[in-house]
Amino acid sequence: IHTHPTFSTAIACMNINIPPFHYMVAMAGGHDIKCANYATYGSRELSKNILKALKDRKACLIANHGQIAFEENLSKAFELAEEVENISLQYITSLKLGKPRILSFKEMNKVLSKAKNYKKG
Repeated sequence: IHTHPTFSTAIACMNINIPPFHYMVAMAGGHDIKCANYATYGSRELSKNILKALKDRKACLIANHGQIAFEENLSKAFELAEEVENISLQYITSLKLGKPRILSFKEMNKVLSKAKNYKKG
């Protein structure tokens, strides 16, 4: 899914990654949600930047553009894109309150391990 939702696009326009301020960041597949470097839309350079940001991940932001998410099927990809948008709103809200506490690398490793079975059953 490639989309331009309000909150993840706002963060993408800041050209920043979403750090592990909440364990649900792991649902995108990594310790953070990367923001791919800017390049003109539709360009080969942008494709390369997105692939780099998606390394070992299932979603990323796209600088000054939006977000992309993929999963094993369209329904799950859409659900992940919605989750990234929700995380983005939570991150923006947290920043308004001050500096959010960032989860440790060790904690995110635990969460990533558990995330493999999240919503399965």
